[in-house]
This record gives sequence, structure tokens and C-alpha cells, in this order.
Amino acid sequence: MEKLPRLARLFLEKRIYRVLLMGVISVMVQSILFATLGLWFAVVRPSTAALISTEIGLLVNFYLNNRFSFGDRSHAPLLTLLFRFHVTVTGSFFCQWLLVFTTEHLTTNPYALLAAYITGVLIGFILNYTGYRLWVWRHHEPPQL
Repeated sequence: MEKLPRLARLFLEKRIYRVLLMGVISVMVQSILFATLGLWFAVVRPSTAALISTEIGLLVNFYLNNRFSFGDRSHAPLLTLLFRFHVTVTGSFFCQWLLVFTTEHLTTNPYALLAAYITGVLIGFILNYTGYRLWVWRHHEPPQL
């Protein structure tokens, strides 16, 4: 591990950086879907695109965090974690949707819609990381025999 560059070691050693990296990957997936469905091709309204892309991004985020950010912890069964994860991210999910929904009713400007979406994502990161650490992937000590 000493041969790895300092930045790579930092991501491997500090959980918040791993969560951030997994979040960036998930937001990229989510953003591409949002822009494709709601802005570029207008397959659905931007607020509906926000819902669809957020759910897909959340599933990607759950998988990546479960595998890479919190994979070193013993925790609840997978379906329990997925349920906790969805309960935890409900606030950010709603925040993103509400900001885009409100903006789409005020303007059709794609830059304003994108700004509302990005604001929701940033607020969501703070809410989500707190919930991940405290509830979804909280550390369980192995039972003492």
C-alpha cells in the first residue's frame, strides 16, 4: 500500500472519501439520465426525469457503497440495508424533486433546471452521508461469546 500515490491511499483509508467517490459516480449516472430523459430528448417532464434518474442513481449508489465504502463492516441483511437506505435518502430524493418541480413551474430554462437539480444533489449528499453512517451501515460489533 505504500507504493500507491498519496491521493489513492487517502481514498482507501478514509471512509468519507470513498462515500464521496461512490456518490460522484452515482451522480454522474443520475445526471446523464436526468439530462437525457428530461432536458435533451424531453421524453418526460424534468420533474419526472428527476424521480426516475434519482432512483436509478440511488440503486447504483447503494451497490457501490455497500460493496466499497462500507464493505468492511458486518451489518444487517441486504434487503434490510436496502430498506434503510431508501428511508435515509427519502429526504434528499424529495429535496431534488421539489427543487426541479418548482423550477420547472417557474421557467423552462434548462440552466435553471440544471441548477435546481445540482442544488438538490449537494443538499442530498450532506443528508445522505449522515444517515449512512448513523443508520444504514452503522457499525455492529461482533457478538461476544
